[in-house]
Amino acid sequence: MSKKSIDDILMKKATGYFVEEKVEEYDRDNEVTKRKVSKKYIPPDTAAIKAVIDRSQENPLAGYTDEQLAQLKKRLLEELKKMNEEDENAGKQNGSQD
Repeated sequence: MSKKSIDDILMKKATGYFVEEKVEEYDRDNEVTKRKVSKKYIPPDTAAIKAVIDRSQENPLAGYTDEQLAQLKKRLLEELKKMNEEDENAGKQNGSQD
């Protein structure tokens, strides 16, 4: 079973869904005499909700689009560059104070 199908099943259980129930009655000759089809709502399952939350925390970037990931990468690289420059400047200032 693939990770995507597991995620789909968990999400379905976490949000609730409808199922179709069929009840049939047979006579002595094993022929259907009555058939009742009804829809039944299966409410959200709390264990599934918890599992969805836990799985999303395993990979916090799972819900990001490629564009959002690219923007996040750019921002983080800029922050790292700024931090490195600050460290270099602090090192130069400490070296010149000796």
